[in-house]
Amino acid sequence: MLFANKILNWKNIGLFILFCLLLACPGQATAAEPNPPMEIYTDYYVIGGQGYAHFLAFSDKREAAYAAALNNFAELLPEEVQLYSLLAPTSSAFGLPDDYACYFPNQSKLIARVQAQLDERFEHISIYDTLAEHADEYLYFRTDHHWTARAGYLAYLQAAAVMELEPVDLQDYPLQDSGVDYLGSIYSATASSGLMAQPDRIFYYQLPDSITYTYWNNNGQPSTSQGLYKEWWLKQPNKYAFFMGGDLPYIKLQTQAQTGRRLAVIKDSYANTIIPFLTAHYDEIYVIDPRHSSFNALDIIKENAVDEVLFVNYTRVVCLPEFSQALVDLTERKSVLVQPVG
Repeated sequence: MLFANKILNWKNIGLFILFCLLLACPGQATAAEPNPPMEIYTDYYVIGGQGYAHFLAFSDKREAAYAAALNNFAELLPEEVQLYSLLAPTSSAFGLPDDYACYFPNQSKLIARVQAQLDERFEHISIYDTLAEHADEYLYFRTDHHWTARAGYLAYLQAAAVMELEPVDLQDYPLQDSGVDYLGSIYSATASSGLMAQPDRIFYYQLPDSITYTYWNNNGQPSTSQGLYKEWWLKQPNKYAFFMGGDLPYIKLQTQAQTGRRLAVIKDSYANTIIPFLTAHYDEIYVIDPRHSSFNALDIIKENAVDEVLFVNYTRVVCLPEFSQALVDLTERKSVLVQPVG
């Protein structure tokens, strides 16, 4: 009986989502079934062997809350600290079959609305058009909600233009094949046979191993290693954590750039394929994930004389009030005593 109830509950959820979709695309209510067919899950759709994260909760209020959380940093940080904002579109922004375009929000307009509400101190890093120009490339994983190292590099190029960085040449960072296929987060959530038939592959750009990587857990205990790619994750289900070791509370990267510049990155996991390229330009990079961190970001920025702060998140966080609150929490909590390395 309990199992039957679970089936009924999932069926009701699917019917509710379908009802919402028909409201968004009223013409589809009477039209023939779109092609290819859509598999509907609680948080994802699968269309033609490609997984997409769906959006059902955008609102003016939530967009304003996200912008206000970033503006809070502008209010609390010294004027000389430069601020940047990058919102990354998801895979549904590009390459959808025509029949499904109306099921997803226009992410370009969403990004513009958020940017319009940010403090004038923020420099906007717009990557949408660049990704659209390269939409026929392998920019997003099919079975995972993240983007690939290629998309990360394209986003980095736009960031470099705004942040006044001389971008690295990919001839110096050749593309590597990990040799590892995987089924990502969307497959884990859906067990879709359409995704199982087309696993993803981890490719990455070879970077110097001379970067010292230290992370602290939320008790302030450090762990140090070398390099930005953590190969042990390739043996785990969450293979995207190969990039930057995944989403950790607080990471410090020490490089050989010798530019005198220091950067803090406040981010979700989409930043993990961008940060490796930024190590060519900054002596130190401090990485903070608001979803997992119990640290005070303002203290980290001030105590380490950080010059610039980059916010990198994907568009779905704008519809998550808990993420906006986590950004606010980074400015309000007591400091965690960080233990020295060694």
